[in-house]
Amino acid sequence: MAGSLAENQIGNKGAKALARSLLVNRSLITLDLRSNSIGPPGAKALADALKINRTLTSLSLQSNVIKDDGVMCVAEALVSNQTISMLQLQKNLIGLIGAQQMADALKQNRSLKALMFSSNTIGDRGAIALAEALKVNQILENLDLQSNSISDMGVTVLMRALCSNQTLSSLNLRENSISPEGAQALTQALCRNNTLKHLDLTANLLHDRGAQAIAVAVGENHSLTHLHLQWNFIQAGAARALGQALQLNRTLTTLDLQENAIGDEGASSVAGALKVNTTLIALYLQVASIGSQGAQALGEALTVNRTLEILDLRGNDVGAAGAKALANALKLNSSLRRLNLQENSLGMDGAIFVASALSENHGLHHINLQGNPIGESAARMISEAIKTNAPTCTVEI
Repeated sequence: MAGSLAENQIGNKGAKALARSLLVNRSLITLDLRSNSIGPPGAKALADALKINRTLTSLSLQSNVIKDDGVMCVAEALVSNQTISMLQLQKNLIGLIGAQQMADALKQNRSLKALMFSSNTIGDRGAIALAEALKVNQILENLDLQSNSISDMGVTVLMRALCSNQTLSSLNLRENSISPEGAQALTQALCRNNTLKHLDLTANLLHDRGAQAIAVAVGENHSLTHLHLQWNFIQAGAARALGQALQLNRTLTTLDLQENAIGDEGASSVAGALKVNTTLIALYLQVASIGSQGAQALGEALTVNRTLEILDLRGNDVGAAGAKALANALKLNSSLRRLNLQENSLGMDGAIFVASALSENHGLHHINLQGNPIGESAARMISEAIKTNAPTCTVEI
């Protein structure tokens, strides 16, 4: 049984009442207490209940104010509790002391598989404490450290731990301060680790040099399936390195490069990889300074690629020539399911090219042409044509 009391302002008093119920409850499995103004006293009461309760497997205390004192109590409970597998502590004003207490608990706990710790302030020293726990803990699979003021020092120690840890499969480090130096440590770990599948480095400070280092790991790693590098000041040089790595990689299914200025040259490099890569399913290139030249290269790649299902080119500068190349590819490609050309420069001609191609494509499920200078009457005409030629395809125009 699942229970949600999210956003109810139950406060410490309500948390204490719930804790008393958890002492005797034998059916509740999931409890969501997000955004309830629960502080350290409420967290302590819930933690005391967790020492006795043996049915709850998932607890969310996200967006409360339990702080270090509260998480200290929760961590103490985790030492004896062996049923909680998911714990969400995002946005709780947790600092170094709380991170250290949680790390100590992870060295002994044998049930927790997912720890959501994002949007706190654990810093490098907190990350180092958790890294030491990862060397011992062989249960945790998902660790979320988004937005925690972690820099190269913290990530370097985390990566050393990954070299020996064999269970962590998802690591979220987005919105921290990882630079090219930290990327070197990431690369070394990814070349040795064979369990991590999801890595999110969104909104760090990698730049081309850091992303080029990551590309080396992509070429050698045999486990990573999802890599998020958006908002990292990446340009064509790193895109070229990633393209070369994708020609060697046989596991990556999702690559996100949105909000990076890779341009036509970078898009062409990635497109070249698509001609030989047989695993990539989703490619996100939104707002990446790509014009018709890059779209033409991608279109050419799609004529031979048989695995890509999602291509997102929203917010670029793809014109009619690029749309025509993509349209020609759609006539031959049978794998693509979703194509986003929203907010480009297709014009009426470009939109007509794409719409007419759908009569020969029976695989596309969704296409977005919104935000292009098409005109109302042309939009209606194109919409009707798509409904006639591809009735199973959802169109946003």
